[in-house]
Amino acid sequence: MKNVVAILLAIFLAAGITSYSKDKYVDPYKGYDESLYMDMDFEENILTPEVHSGEKSAIRKYMGRLAQDLAKRHYTVDLTRDDEVLIVTIPSDDLFLPNDTLLAPNATSKLTPIVKLLQDPEMMKMVYAVHTDNTGSSTYNMRLSHERNTSIYDWLLDQISEDLIVIPYEFGDAEPIVPNDTRKGRAENRRIEIYLIPGPKMITMAHKGLLK
Repeated sequence: MKNVVAILLAIFLAAGITSYSKDKYVDPYKGYDESLYMDMDFEENILTPEVHSGEKSAIRKYMGRLAQDLAKRHYTVDLTRDDEVLIVTIPSDDLFLPNDTLLAPNATSKLTPIVKLLQDPEMMKMVYAVHTDNTGSSTYNMRLSHERNTSIYDWLLDQISEDLIVIPYEFGDAEPIVPNDTRKGRAENRRIEIYLIPGPKMITMAHKGLLK
């Protein structure tokens, strides 16, 4: 009987150790470096850094509140990655004149509220993607996407901390969200998608129960 108890105790302890290992807190600051993210592809960047089970609920609530606040200000918002990542979609026509690559005079009024969410450079990582419609050749659209990306990036560098991680992508006309066969559809496809991803400070605060 003692042997049976000892075996059951060993199995229980082993299961407990395994469970603890899976949920063991991992320091999100480890490897949090812009050069690391610059080498990642788009999908991998959206998934990094990882949020573990103990932090998920608080981060979902926090991002949900940000989404609601931005929606009240007439931004198009969505949540992805199990509601841990906030997506803000801004029509290119709100930032650029047709076929232009320099930010329009009123563009900063649309970008500034997003930048205000990024004043603490370790709370979030920003990934954004510039898309066009399919008017013109793919080569032209990729160049347009690239030059608009440069204008946004240059403006951001003047507004944010140098410690904030910002990773830009440009897709040209490769990823339409609706068919390009109507004027409305083309306008929807001309867009900048901004992904606000939990950073190390947000994850640490969520882990300690301090994220409000």
